[in-house]
Amino acid sequence: MNSNSHNFRPPKKICFMHRASTGDSLLATPVYRAAKECFPDCQTVLVTSPVSAELLKGIPYIDKLVSYRNGDSVLPVIKSMWRADAAIILDYHYRNAFFAFLALIGKRIGRGKNFLTEIIKDDSADTFEPLKYLKIARSLGIETDDLRLYRPTGTPDEKLRVQKIYREVKGDMSRLAVIVPYSLSGVKDWSAQKYREIIKRLAAKGCATAIVGGAENRERAAKDFPMSVNLAGRTNLRESAEFVAMCDLQICGCTSMLHIATAVGTPAVAIYGPTAPQQWAPKENCVVITKNFPCSPCYNTANECKQGGESRCLKAISIEDVWAATENVLRSLPS
Repeated sequence: MNSNSHNFRPPKKICFMHRASTGDSLLATPVYRAAKECFPDCQTVLVTSPVSAELLKGIPYIDKLVSYRNGDSVLPVIKSMWRADAAIILDYHYRNAFFAFLALIGKRIGRGKNFLTEIIKDDSADTFEPLKYLKIARSLGIETDDLRLYRPTGTPDEKLRVQKIYREVKGDMSRLAVIVPYSLSGVKDWSAQKYREIIKRLAAKGCATAIVGGAENRERAAKDFPMSVNLAGRTNLRESAEFVAMCDLQICGCTSMLHIATAVGTPAVAIYGPTAPQQWAPKENCVVITKNFPCSPCYNTANECKQGGESRCLKAISIEDVWAATENVLRSLPS
């Protein structure tokens, strides 16, 4: 903890604001742990999206978890934040800083532009995202070298349900791999045809496969991957985390499920196209496959270079690239 001033008083209440995607929400969890370690008597409040609130349900570092989506009533949010000693805004949603202002929070720290009392300069795309979050929190004296992600945990009923699904999916196969072919942005997705070849090779090695994703992708997954068990939409995020924890391997792109795999300790092969692995990819238990194009990273959702259903940076990643990494992971697993 940084307390250079002799007048420093530990905060009694800190409000964290983070309404980005679920993967980003997991990447911020080292900050919450560090806050509790630095200020164990401090009340911590987290304002996040409803889906992230479900994922983080039961997190021990947050005393009050508040969900908010645009259009919800603001009053319960303001009440939960009221007169906190500090608000740490971890994303760029301008409403977060505005809510902190309305809640009469005098210290408002973040990377945005409006309603902040302390603006933290953003780092380059080469900086790992959890370190960016910690840079913001450091202004309040929150320090840590522990970048482990919080492990989402299902309820007892959810765990029993997942165990049943796992047995059904694995059957008499020797191993089970999770395939996550879809992300929130299609420009980050490797082609279904290439994934199908990987699935075919896994089956030849006695490895069952399951497709995990949101309900919006269920019909698409059934069409794209008839040879795999389609779990898209069948499990909530906590159940998905429990399921991935039981599996031997996950293959995916830049998606929240990659961070869930990291959190539960399942090795992953991660396919990175237009986004920056230096910023987003796990640093341990993950093999990253990417091609260093001069135009990378690219967040152009119009994706002007898209060719044959893929960005050229994804098209350059071959089946053999992914299969070689997959075989290496399979060989490293205990028999």
